[in-house]
Amino acid sequence: MLPPHSWHGTGPQPLVLIAGLGAPGSSWKPFLATASEHYRVLTLDNCGAGRAPAAPSGLRIGDMARDLLGLLDALSLARVAVVGRSMGGMIAQELALLAPDRVSRLVLAGTTGRVDRHLAEVFLSWARMAESGVSQAIRHESSMLWCLGGQALDTHGPASHYLRLRSRCDRPLDYARQARACAAHDALDRLGAIRCPTLVMAGADDRLTPLRHARELAAAIPDAAMTAIPGAGHLAYLEAPDRFAARVLTFLDGGATQCPSATTPW
Repeated sequence: MLPPHSWHGTGPQPLVLIAGLGAPGSSWKPFLATASEHYRVLTLDNCGAGRAPAAPSGLRIGDMARDLLGLLDALSLARVAVVGRSMGGMIAQELALLAPDRVSRLVLAGTTGRVDRHLAEVFLSWARMAESGVSQAIRHESSMLWCLGGQALDTHGPASHYLRLRSRCDRPLDYARQARACAAHDALDRLGAIRCPTLVMAGADDRLTPLRHARELAAAIPDAAMTAIPGAGHLAYLEAPDRFAARVLTFLDGGATQCPSATTPW
């Protein structure tokens, strides 16, 4: 069964957006609207999210990458640009390794090439909370503190958006199975095989995947560029939408690989 999917915009080139943990493809707002002005954008619901069927026990990141590849085959999409955030960035890595000739340009946002012990324990704690019946409000408030930076929490808007999305899309068991898949992700030693132009993006205030993950990821992919958005946390597309969109579109349009203002003092 193909992943549920939707098309947006009428641009000449296809762009695939891969959502993060527990989120449907529609969760890419507001970037989705901006990208749709320039590209024909394909969003999809990963296994266990949105309109997709329940996630199986033992789900792996590679399984979701193969689901996406099957969708590209069914839609006769020979070559696409790909933007993946968080878990979606993990899926994007596996897709680029599985079918390197199918990815023209790659953006990996707020993600990692190898989940270390600390990050794995965060994912596993989220899985255990979902599996053990912890209330929706507590689970979502807990994950929000990891996913949003301090500036976003101060302004309240991104926090309200995040909690509404999580509440609307809550599927606890499927969320837990996706979280366990994230905890097991490790593509780092294989990423040298990626040959398409790649941009690694990070929020400078990302608490879930701190900047060391972005640096390690960019170093593992030949000729990859890295950009960090000051003040943004894990969900830069939501916390700093204008800056996120500008950097992604500059890169996808074939502009300078090292985007303007890409270097942030550490």
